[in-house]
Amino acid sequence: LPENPTMAEVLHVLEQGAKVAMVKVQVIEGKTANDLYQNLRDNSGIKKEVLTADADNQSIAEALDLVGILPDSVTSSDDPIVSYNLEGWFTPDTYYYGEGATDTQVLTDLYKRQQQALTKAWENRAPDLPYETPYQALIMASIIEKETSVADERPLVSAVFNNRFKKGMRMQTDPTIIYGMGSRYDGNIRRADIDETTSYNTYQIDGLPPTPISLPSPASIEATLHPADSEALYFVATGTGGHKFTDNLADHNRAVQEYLKVMREKKSQTPPE
Repeated sequence: LPENPTMAEVLHVLEQGAKVAMVKVQVIEGKTANDLYQNLRDNSGIKKEVLTADADNQSIAEALDLVGILPDSVTSSDDPIVSYNLEGWFTPDTYYYGEGATDTQVLTDLYKRQQQALTKAWENRAPDLPYETPYQALIMASIIEKETSVADERPLVSAVFNNRFKKGMRMQTDPTIIYGMGSRYDGNIRRADIDETTSYNTYQIDGLPPTPISLPSPASIEATLHPADSEALYFVATGTGGHKFTDNLADHNRAVQEYLKVMREKKSQTPPE
């Protein structure tokens, strides 16, 4: 609407519509905050205020006035991946903004949406969960987001990690290894990577990593705070879509062998280049 419109102008706009240049911002579930930052940097329709060429985690958190949402362990960390990291705090979805909207506006909007989703889910969470704070739940949601893209599996993955915590087991989840490797990750996880102690490698550390590892959807947040009623302790990909969930190591090892067999068969059927 124009400034101080007359009633006739209001009716005209409502009836005819007004041509407004819109900018699409697509934030994909499971991508990282750095992916989002680069997306906005590359978007010519978004005005850059925060995401300057020399921006780092701390300057972004300070510019958005979001330092206060981070625990002291994150703001005081010597690990450059951990320090002032806003990972997880932006809701993935497809958005449209008026051309010329600033990165400050976009990031603040996405943060508010994630904060609202997390607060609502936390207030309605299931009893007897191992998370002491909403931030811990956000960390878990980001891991669930990376572990499966199958909607029905999210509560089951949540149950697996919930059950492991209750038994004092480590999470041992590959996506945390990858996140902790940062730019060193080349598409493969080697034994040396599993054995390396980083801030995020849940094969080597107890409990949760220090920050989320991706941008989780509201569905993954809900799954975190409402795990399935399951005794499962393990899961592995089937190779044909989805995962197989088991409650003991022997069955899990058999499921792993089944997965490897499927993958070998697929490889043998692939024509050589």
